[in-house]
Amino acid sequence: MLDRRTMLAGMTALPFATPAAGQEGLSLRSVVAGGQRIEYLVRLAGSRPAPMLLCFGGGDANIGIAEYYAAVYTPESLYRDHHVILPIGPRGKLFYRFNDGEVRALVTALGTAEPVAGRGLISGVSNGGRAAFRFAAAAPEAFRGFVTMPGAMVDDAVPAAWRDYAVLLAYGTEDPGWKAETDRAFAALTGKVGALERAALAGQGHVVGATYDIDPVYARLRGLEAQLGR
Repeated sequence: MLDRRTMLAGMTALPFATPAAGQEGLSLRSVVAGGQRIEYLVRLAGSRPAPMLLCFGGGDANIGIAEYYAAVYTPESLYRDHHVILPIGPRGKLFYRFNDGEVRALVTALGTAEPVAGRGLISGVSNGGRAAFRFAAAAPEAFRGFVTMPGAMVDDAVPAAWRDYAVLLAYGTEDPGWKAETDRAFAALTGKVGALERAALAGQGHVVGATYDIDPVYARLRGLEAQLGR
């Protein structure tokens, strides 16, 4: 059986415009949070309660973007004990523009609908990287760290609750504008989070290619967690 990245190797359209069909174990569900229905893709680690890996695609996080994210930006060999959850952007509202109440409502709804237990992780790219910062700030007790590939800070304030967070800031070497955003975030977070690192994705632009191996990025996040004794 072809793995998910080999399956995507022949894609020639822009990644954020092309759905990745037929992904094993991926289900489409929905919750009502803060008065609005939000769809999401989920790949459960099993039936038992487990932390979630909450993943945000870029742009408006439509279903095609979420499917590409599931295929390319989620780990294959690491964090297999986490439920992978990919929210699909509601019409007219970007996730990084959710207010604190909207963030907390969605996190609570997902935790009720799925067998979520313990503090999870967030990953995101572009606007989804911004969303990682936003959700970690609005519901810090629900998470223990995040990775952006790339991302940008939504607010210059660094929550005190991030003192035990593992934070990895990744960026494509061919994406100079977002490298600058990564450098700015790194400077703002230095000395204010539990473990922090930057990671250059060699040869990649703003969106990594369909066959790019993202697992080494998550391995670096796991290394940061190990530094914190987890």
